[in-house]
Amino acid sequence: MKMRGKVLLTAAVAIPLALGGAGTAYAAHFQGRALPGSTVGGASVSGLTRAEVAASVRERAAGVTVTIDTGSAARTAPLADLGYAVDVDATVDAVFEANKTWSSYATSLVTPRGVDAVVVTDPAKTATVVADLVSGADKAGRDASVKLAADKKSFTVIPAVSGQRVAPDSFQDVVAVAARHLSSATAKVRFVDAVPVVTTADAQQVAGRANALVARTVKVSDGKDEHAASKALKASWVTIPSSDGVLGSPALKAAKVRAWVDGLAKDAKVTPRAGVRNVSSSGKVLAVVTKARDGATVSNASQVALAARQSLTTGKSYSGEFTYDKTPATWTERRVAPGAENLAYPATTGEKWIDVDLSRHTMTAYIGAEVVHGPITMVNGSDQKPTVVGTFHVYIKREVQTMRGSNADGTEYETPDVPYIAYFHRGFALHGAPWRSSFGYAGDRGSHGCINLPVSTAKWVYDFAPIGTPVTSHH
Repeated sequence: MKMRGKVLLTAAVAIPLALGGAGTAYAAHFQGRALPGSTVGGASVSGLTRAEVAASVRERAAGVTVTIDTGSAARTAPLADLGYAVDVDATVDAVFEANKTWSSYATSLVTPRGVDAVVVTDPAKTATVVADLVSGADKAGRDASVKLAADKKSFTVIPAVSGQRVAPDSFQDVVAVAARHLSSATAKVRFVDAVPVVTTADAQQVAGRANALVARTVKVSDGKDEHAASKALKASWVTIPSSDGVLGSPALKAAKVRAWVDGLAKDAKVTPRAGVRNVSSSGKVLAVVTKARDGATVSNASQVALAARQSLTTGKSYSGEFTYDKTPATWTERRVAPGAENLAYPATTGEKWIDVDLSRHTMTAYIGAEVVHGPITMVNGSDQKPTVVGTFHVYIKREVQTMRGSNADGTEYETPDVPYIAYFHRGFALHGAPWRSSFGYAGDRGSHGCINLPVSTAKWVYDFAPIGTPVTSHH
């Protein structure tokens, strides 16, 4: 036994010694080439450089096809169309891995070394191919799903449909082997029963939880009115997540809830309004022209939205109320000109204005409390087309214009070349009336609502009253 062990040891040591200079030359020759006995997918690449091995692998991979036979139809496709590809660089690296150790150089003379091509996959593309095979064979099933009902107020279930799937060993495994061996193949596709990923019972549970969210009430008070979210609105807040085809638990879209609350807050906002009051020269308040109003802006919209969402999610209804940041109103005081307190319009000192007395059929121009023109007789609107009553302002002027409108009986009229027009409310205006020879009346002979003036008076008013001049018409 001792003698035999010594002989074996001597033989093992003798191999590299025997190589000597020849061994060194051998190693040098194959340093950048595939070692003897090297194969890829069963084909020899011995003695080829890295570039030559890469070219060989690339050429063979391009020619690999798989014939897909479903029993009723067959087609042939390259690897890339099926979601498989050969990583040429990684395959070459695997071939030349043996070149890193001296022992590999020695043993390659007596021991062949084969590698498979390194394969990379595109699972999404393969899944699409498989789905097409199932659909083309009319064997597709369907997972149960949950959708918004037609009334958009609740969620309903689309039941699962049993179907079949492709047995992986009859297709994916065949393609993988063809890619590794760089050899075309035929995949005889076999279909097996497939259990839906989402069953009808699964979907019913999810729909039930979604409908429970919709059923809970959400109310927000703005301090005056209480606003409740409708079922349709709450249903629009619900999202049902899905991961790898599996339905998750229904949740609420935070942005949607917040948008509803923000809308209520916007409607509840009160813009501050400055008050206007007339005061006498001594500072006594004569009248409030415009009431002052404090401003109010909702200050807790984000908290209300969050609390509403949390309540619904934890199985509770919600009732909340807005709080506000207040902005105090301001006041503007109009100091009325002495003597104007009891006039139809309480003008300030130096303010131009026009008084239209519909009972006396007169027009008078004032600056403050002082009459600067008139009273001048005029013709106001007829009983059927009366002049508007109130305080207005001149908003547009026309030196001459064709005026059109309707008569009391509904017919249309058109009057060309009407001079010196000062509109003070919609179609109501002070203007010249060259077609009239007398003034100071209304009744059946009145105008269509405008204040008809002698042309010279209309010219004077046109020049006197700038845009914004108050016009007060009264009985």
